[in-house]
Amino acid sequence: LLFGAPPASAHGGPIALEIGGDGRQGVTAVATYVGDKHMVTGQVDLTMTATAPDGRAFGPVRLIASAEGQAFYTAEQPLPPGPWTVTVVATKPSAAQRTADIVSVAAPPVTALPAGPNIAVFVGIPAGLAALCGFVFLGMLLHRRTRQSGISN
Repeated sequence: LLFGAPPASAHGGPIALEIGGDGRQGVTAVATYVGDKHMVTGQVDLTMTATAPDGRAFGPVRLIASAEGQAFYTAEQPLPPGPWTVTVVATKPSAAQRTADIVSVAAPPVTALPAGPNIAVFVGIPAGLAALCGFVFLGMLLHRRTRQSGISN
């Protein structure tokens, strides 16, 4: 109390980037402040470029804020399949750069599921049989009743 409260940790200053692949063809980045390791809550301007071992180049491609979390960014375009050396550069809120080797894997083609049995057969036949049994039972009751009422007269 004598010396007052310690100063609150303020965000700001240089940022650090962590980059990686998403298991398919996407590239992701997370931005944190170097000083306090907290996520960068403001807009981060990020650009990605990539080079393949055979000399092919990809980019520049912008990374945009993802709905998956604060300070989490994804590339606007998928990385072509294959191994790549990816470099992500930030220009705002401060300059930062990170390079990593990422293997991009093409998504397997979507195949139609094999045609299975029609569910209507499994539901319709038992329901139809139950209704038929109900009508037969009702008919038998009505027939018995009419026979009984005819005998008592």
